[in-house]
Amino acid sequence: MSQVADAPHESHGRWKWDEWGRGPYQALSKVMLGPPYEGYLEFTTEIDGEPWFIKVKYSKSGFAPAESDPIDAPRLYEWDIIGRGPGESKSTYNISPRFTDMRHWETGEPVNLPWENQFGETEGVDVEYKPSNVTPERALELLPEFFQAIFAEAGEPVYREYFREPPHPEYSREWAHERYVRARREWAERMAQSGVLQKITHHLADTEGVKMTLDIDNEEVVNHQNRLTLPPSAVSELFPGHSYGRKFEIYLLADPDAVSKDHPSYHPKVEVLVNQSFNDGESWAWAERQKVVEEIEETLMNFLAWEDIPLNPDGSGVYVADDHFAAETREKPVEIYQDPTPGLEAKSDHLLVTTLREMGDTAEEVAGTIATDGGQRVGDLADTLGKHPATIYRAIQELGELVELDSGHVSYRARKFQEEIRALVESAEYAIESTADRLQQVMHLAEHVADVSPFQQWVAEYGAEMRYDDKTGDPETLRIDGILSWLKTSSYESVQAAARQAIEKWRHSGNDPAVIRGAIIKWQTPDGGTETGYIGAVADR
Repeated sequence: MSQVADAPHESHGRWKWDEWGRGPYQALSKVMLGPPYEGYLEFTTEIDGEPWFIKVKYSKSGFAPAESDPIDAPRLYEWDIIGRGPGESKSTYNISPRFTDMRHWETGEPVNLPWENQFGETEGVDVEYKPSNVTPERALELLPEFFQAIFAEAGEPVYREYFREPPHPEYSREWAHERYVRARREWAERMAQSGVLQKITHHLADTEGVKMTLDIDNEEVVNHQNRLTLPPSAVSELFPGHSYGRKFEIYLLADPDAVSKDHPSYHPKVEVLVNQSFNDGESWAWAERQKVVEEIEETLMNFLAWEDIPLNPDGSGVYVADDHFAAETREKPVEIYQDPTPGLEAKSDHLLVTTLREMGDTAEEVAGTIATDGGQRVGDLADTLGKHPATIYRAIQELGELVELDSGHVSYRARKFQEEIRALVESAEYAIESTADRLQQVMHLAEHVADVSPFQQWVAEYGAEMRYDDKTGDPETLRIDGILSWLKTSSYESVQAAARQAIEKWRHSGNDPAVIRGAIIKWQTPDGGTETGYIGAVADR
């Protein structure tokens, strides 16, 4: 199966060289300090056939000069080289000297840097890099070209081999790396509304040792900035062998509707960032960066695949090319893991069904009450239900692992449980027992469809039933027992989303989407009634 190739967004790290001592830093200082540049230079040049605007300026370091430095100043300068290329490409460098017995410029105290422990008494240079829409490997190639172009602009000679040797593979470090694809709004919305972000959050919520953060900002527009941050403990639950914490993000411009619908930035970026802040402050060696990239790319492709979003860019209509993301097929596909969320969901459903079947009347009342209001203090629940607090505590014990009691406040342990029971108690047609029966049936069916088509799996896991025409064999009616709503703001699942999923799963099973679009979908409404419509019309609404 072909997969779309992602593109670099941003990275951040530090390269270290000791091959030339402080030579590169001293050569740049000699040219830039004093007339005619007085520490500032900007010009445009061509590198590998591309126009680049280059700016050079100084920033004040925290270091005092070395005793051998022929300058009359209390502190050393560092040199910032900023390159802006085609589109939104940018590559920025900070060049700083390293030498023995470095001191703070103001206090005179020794500066605690790892250089001496790493290189001993050898002098060298430290280069902090921060490219955008440029890979760190390309940024490493650009650095000597920028350096040579600066001296050519100044009309001064310089040693041509500066920065053309690889940086130290272990002492050079990287602490941030980010890559992305750009997907059309309608596809990316699935991931943010009731898709893979919510599934992973729901189903890892009761996993011991896992801490994660889901931050959804749909205030102005869906997918303005939706983030799921996963530390290493959560990542290892999803991807065997992965070790780096990461952030999965879907985001749009602050005002995406200010641009034309034909402009790439009208559609959101879907990206993965690995950062030292998600990994207990630990960076990784320059030599290990490819492992980080592989984990990023596997996360991107798997999250898309688990949402049943086509990975092939050819003719799928999913991906939108921009100045740096080509929406082309990657040369070597990454590994696609089995979606872990169905198994986790079955575990949660089993707990829910077992508890519902065994609860008494008071536990049922407590379950319904905290499902609709998000939780209450035990004393308030006792007043609301007209029960003694001791009776409420016994009911909480009956509810077991479904709920948690924190400083006298009872609420559901996972939002999945609250949503399931709230849908139940707000329904005029179904009772808890019948819902438990339905969930049990769904789980039973799901156990037997692991090897069948994606559509059959979806029907079983969704608790739906498809009836077919006796003569043609075409789908005729899709009945969904669950409560669905037309309103996106409703707490119930969207009927439009269900219809779209049905079409997509049907297509992924090798069938003609036009056939299922003409079938009838029938579902329960929040007010206790039923409603019907053509699947295609509902999906397009």
